[in-house]
Amino acid sequence: MDSTEPPHYRISRIARELESKGIDIIHMEIGDPELDVDRRIIDAMYRAALEGYTHYGYSKGIPGLRRSIANYLNDKLGLDLDEDNICLTPGGKVAIYLALRLLNKRRIGILEPIWGLYYSFSKVLNLDIINVRTEFEDGWLPKDDALKRFEDVDLISIVNPSNPTGTILSIDTQDKIVEIAMDNDIYILADEIYFDLIYRDIKFKSFLEYGYENTLSIFSFSKNYAMTGFRVGFVVSTNKELIDRFSKYMRLVIGGVPPFIQFAALEALKNRDIVDNNRRFYREQTRYLSGELKKLGFDMVEPSAGIYIFPKVPNGIDGVKFTEKLLTIGRVAVSPGTGFGDYPEFIRFTTALKRDKLATAIERIRYTLENMD
Repeated sequence: MDSTEPPHYRISRIARELESKGIDIIHMEIGDPELDVDRRIIDAMYRAALEGYTHYGYSKGIPGLRRSIANYLNDKLGLDLDEDNICLTPGGKVAIYLALRLLNKRRIGILEPIWGLYYSFSKVLNLDIINVRTEFEDGWLPKDDALKRFEDVDLISIVNPSNPTGTILSIDTQDKIVEIAMDNDIYILADEIYFDLIYRDIKFKSFLEYGYENTLSIFSFSKNYAMTGFRVGFVVSTNKELIDRFSKYMRLVIGGVPPFIQFAALEALKNRDIVDNNRRFYREQTRYLSGELKKLGFDMVEPSAGIYIFPKVPNGIDGVKFTEKLLTIGRVAVSPGTGFGDYPEFIRFTTALKRDKLATAIERIRYTLENMD
């Protein structure tokens, strides 16, 4: 098996192979919401293509979209950004990979559990990974002694709100992380993709709000606007020189996001009711699924944001074994906890499916638990 392939990608690949044989699989391993893209977004993309926005464009992204993003973040986060603080990317994955290549640091501190692509990219780039672990018993929040491990790295990578746990860092914890970074001239790569999908009354603070010039934050249109297939992300920094460097590097290897797709993103930003409606859907589905899983004996920290649940498998069952059994017996694909760090007792569920499919998945999970050997 390819050591750089995230475990949930492996599960997804096997699930697709089973589907090709006519076996019905419920996909809860990949974060692709079961929501239709708002028609206004599709119409805007179509109009832009008809109007000729099908050629090469600005490597940073069309100015109007970058201005709109800056205004949106200024309004939501109290920042003072303009279009030159922003660079569009073909999705969040590309943003992460290019950022790691551009910054060219050797020792990366990863706050765990974390989305598995950070491990995969770090391995591809031969980076030394320093694991900064959090525990279920602590509500997935890091202790001070764990944070000290960041003092020995060149780059800190954090997903906040978290994928996979849906937790949000305390402001005090963020203050300590930024203090460590500033004292040791460490870069911060802050994946803040789920900041728009917070559905609990918990204060969120972007790492951009500290004004630390060695910070690069990553955002995306994929989940908040259900635009996963459009592949539109963006990086933001208060340091415009850093964004210029990123843009020039991206232009060399990719070019940029297709202009007609950027007009779809621009239309999305004009209609904030889309995010409100999607957030409501995610919140309701997450609460339903977490409640049903608890009835089956799963234990978890209730998520505060996003589209995932990261529970402990009941009865001391190994998470990897359960993931495999659930796929072969129950025909439900989920992500093993080992894909997000050394968490073999846990698995990640994607919650952003329609209610009838979630209900069917629960019955299949129940059946699998009853037939574990």
